[in-house]
Amino acid sequence: MKNVLAFSLGVNHPSSRMRIAAYAPHLEKSGWRLRIHHFDSGIGQSSLPKTKWFGRTGHRLRRGWRTLQASSALHKLGPHQPIVISRELPVSKRPFLNAPNPLILDVDDAIYLGGDRTGFEALCRRADVIICGNQSIADAISSVTRKHVIIPTAVDTDCYSVRENHRLNGPLRIGWLGSSMSIEHTLAPMAKVFHELQQELKFELVVISDRPASFMKDSRWVRYLNWSPTLERTISMHIDVGIMPLENNPYQAAKCGAKLLQYMAAGLPVIATPVGVNRQIVVDGVNGYWATGPEEWRLAIRRLTEDESLRSSYGNAGRRHVIENYSIAHWAGHWVTMLNQVTNSVG
Repeated sequence: MKNVLAFSLGVNHPSSRMRIAAYAPHLEKSGWRLRIHHFDSGIGQSSLPKTKWFGRTGHRLRRGWRTLQASSALHKLGPHQPIVISRELPVSKRPFLNAPNPLILDVDDAIYLGGDRTGFEALCRRADVIICGNQSIADAISSVTRKHVIIPTAVDTDCYSVRENHRLNGPLRIGWLGSSMSIEHTLAPMAKVFHELQQELKFELVVISDRPASFMKDSRWVRYLNWSPTLERTISMHIDVGIMPLENNPYQAAKCGAKLLQYMAAGLPVIATPVGVNRQIVVDGVNGYWATGPEEWRLAIRRLTEDESLRSSYGNAGRRHVIENYSIAHWAGHWVTMLNQVTNSVG
């Protein structure tokens, strides 16, 4: 059995769970044992000792602690065992740049637009291959390196409870799933529009996240559910339609549509802004709707509120689309091929 070590932001971080950890059973069947070093236990929950850290000094201490953890894990590896880095890690890049191991960098967000552009480009040049979550990311890094492949974010379609009965037992429940950071950038800008539409259409907005956003406090038509792995898998019990609003900018255009795939794996119809890969994931008028301005959101919500058969048809079509194009089972072979290639190239 060959070993591969992945470094992750957190055990509950979507990038770790969906883009790396979910492949473990498939990799093992092909002779690869996956181990993951998580720097945090989950979104907003640090694995560091419970000590008060303050300001820049605290930031440096956290980074130093995590760098020591990474260096220790790397020291225990054999020289030909590949390393996978998930996104941008809260550590110095030096241990990874100097490690003799084959290096795979997985990028599923526009981290190249962040503060440490120089460090990111150094990792890109050092990596044996870069996995890009979509074409926008591949285009953005093409000036640094062309050693990349595109593997979209995928879901384990077998682990979701699938919606079969689309009858409503109350107002239409429009659901949004994601981190509290993502709320502020993608959902909060739509709060005023949704508030105005809700006065007419009387839907309920269900927000599933690690903590509620400020705009939700005085909104009786918004219901907050605290995220958990179990709740995520049973999302079809809590919402009727999944949404993914975005703004048309380079950062949000690089997103990989994870929440859309989760809604659709659960057999739910969707509404999304046609930005980036949302245009490929959502087939307008087949498994959901594209919506840009308030009028398009109004029309999509009204249609899905009024037509049970439409909700069922779109939900079924969406699940088929995900199984055929965005499932872990579909993309596992690409991971195995890539691991074998980078290992053989240094063997």
